[in-house]
Amino acid sequence: MKILFLTESLSTRMGGLATGTIHLAIGLAKHFNLDEHQIITQEDNEYPSFEDEYDIPKNLSIIKVPKFGPKMYPISLSMRKKIKSFNADVIYLKGLWRQTSLEAYFWKKKNPNKILIISPAGMLQPTPLKNKKILKLISIFLIEKKLFKICDILHTVSQLERKLINESKYKFKKIIFIPEGIPINKLKTKKKKTKFSRKLVSISRIAPIKGLELLLEACKNIDFKGWKLLIYGNGSEEYINKLQKIIIENKLKKNVVLKEAIFNEDKCKVLSEASAFILPSYSESFAITIAEAMFFELPIITTTKTPWGIIKRENLGWFVNPEKEELVSALQNLFNSSENNLLIKGNRAKLYITSNKKYDLMSTSEQMKEEIISSIQGE
Repeated sequence: MKILFLTESLSTRMGGLATGTIHLAIGLAKHFNLDEHQIITQEDNEYPSFEDEYDIPKNLSIIKVPKFGPKMYPISLSMRKKIKSFNADVIYLKGLWRQTSLEAYFWKKKNPNKILIISPAGMLQPTPLKNKKILKLISIFLIEKKLFKICDILHTVSQLERKLINESKYKFKKIIFIPEGIPINKLKTKKKKTKFSRKLVSISRIAPIKGLELLLEACKNIDFKGWKLLIYGNGSEEYINKLQKIIIENKLKKNVVLKEAIFNEDKCKVLSEASAFILPSYSESFAITIAEAMFFELPIITTTKTPWGIIKRENLGWFVNPEKEELVSALQNLFNSSENNLLIKGNRAKLYITSNKKYDLMSTSEQMKEEIISSIQGE
């Protein structure tokens, strides 16, 4: 069972999309260990890749093809040839709006009896669709609409994403829900330090959709009680400069620091040394960093636009609307909480993540393996 993974990029700018692609590819390569598998993606000369930090199975190769053209829609002349030469039984497409959608469509048209799986990675949710709306409508009309009709499986990574797609105008042959997997066995080697650090960390792309401007406005005039907010990620220089300006204008330099993106070993170290985690996003299909932070026993502050309602139901932190007043209240509650109270929330968070291996990479990829076999057999 040869599986080919198509995604825009494996660079650090893609954040969870790139991480989710690598995780699933590693898991399925281990489950289908007698076959060769590939990830085909475009080169990204602007941002570094981070797949070297993973233990890639010997039967999984990563092919990066050169690209040219406008930044908004770069083209690779060799991508189709690479896809054809690999002769996959299954193509798994992660993300939309790029050449990879077009190539997946042509591949499926030429191979109607083979399996095409699409993971939209949150890109069909209402808020992301509003960004560059005209261009996306054109892309939907020319490519994605046709792609949706012929794909065999749409893979949603949260109940929230599945709900929003079911309520949308787009129809699919089959919609499945399998959460993103995290390499729990690898994370287990990272021990959380016992010292209470009063560090609140945020790890994500630095982009408007992540709600960081809202977070900085909420931090204005708050008594941090000795806490420090560390925001890790990368994004456009223009947007990072905008956030830096807000930090200065709101007199937050003492308590808020923007830092470069971190992955794998560095991310584990930061999470192990933190005392809480925050992601004030306006839209998320899964938010893998929340799952990782919970594994490291961190209480969470996040919004109702993420699929983590369990945080409110099980009292694992604060689950609020993406509004300034509610974020202010959550931050004040966090900063006024006792160390023991936060440790209890964090312990419950880890118990939820690790129970029944629900988010373990090998478990989630096993579920995908079963879906693939079922589809091949025509069940």
